[in-house]
Amino acid sequence: MAAKPRVYIFMGADDSAIRSEVSKLISKLGEPATAEMNTTRLEGNPSLDALRRAALAAPFLAERRLVIASQVSKAFTSAEARKPFVQFLDELPPSAALVLLENSVLEDKHWLMKWTDGAEGRGFVREFNLPQGAQLANWLVVRARELGGELLPPAAAALAQLQASDRQAAENELHKLLAYAAYQRPISVDDVQRVCLSSGEHGDFFALADALSANNGTRAMQALLPLLEERDLILLYFSMVGHFRGLLQSRDLLDAGRNEADIAKQLHMHPYRAKKLAAQARLFSAATLERIYARLQAYDEQIKTGEMEPALAMQTFVAELSLANA
Repeated sequence: MAAKPRVYIFMGADDSAIRSEVSKLISKLGEPATAEMNTTRLEGNPSLDALRRAALAAPFLAERRLVIASQVSKAFTSAEARKPFVQFLDELPPSAALVLLENSVLEDKHWLMKWTDGAEGRGFVREFNLPQGAQLANWLVVRARELGGELLPPAAAALAQLQASDRQAAENELHKLLAYAAYQRPISVDDVQRVCLSSGEHGDFFALADALSANNGTRAMQALLPLLEERDLILLYFSMVGHFRGLLQSRDLLDAGRNEADIAKQLHMHPYRAKKLAAQARLFSAATLERIYARLQAYDEQIKTGEMEPALAMQTFVAELSLANA
């Protein structure tokens, strides 16, 4: 049986995946209380003395002690400082496991990489790069299953596109979606549009509608610009249509004496979004929202027939509405 590595180097920008891998190592130490007693975390530029004290301490009711240190490559920058540290790595006993976390990928010629090359199995290196595109979408499908729900592939693709390469933000949105579906049904693209796209970090339809309700064309156009940077403009346009449709429906329900809970139930949406839509809808009259929605539908037809590009449709919509309300 091969000996376990004594030095683990986890490097890259995917903090979420790195934390998960570290948690797996900790869990292998035994019961949670035992694992915690045998785990030491050293943050930012740890000294050699601190590393040595932590690593050479005898484990308690466990096979070995785990020492987690961040950014060691920045703590030992000179050849003079590196020499005793490398010697420390060479002399680590089997009762110690040193986990070195680096927030960027080290080049092959880096001195830590050179040490692992000659460590004869005592060193283990793994890169954690942020997943993007299809890779992120596939990860979201698997993660949803792990959390006890189901995310349909088209919905995963839409969510991955919305959050680009930010896996943590994508997972946060996934938790919201699973709660929205009550873990009882598969999550669809429509769910992503309802729960996520109206207030995603890459564009905020609420900010846009706020500016339009205030007759502030400049601020409305500024709110629109982040939306235009999204990669799928057609999806964004239809999401804008969906947002204003939600405002119109919310306004109708409010005028009928209904409250936010009724809006959430009637429109099948998350209570948080229903609350925001209700507040937004109160800024418009039903007639104004009907006029806005009719204009968006007209642009919708032009987009479908190829007469107008989605980006131009959104810009023209904002400009026209701002002039009409001026």
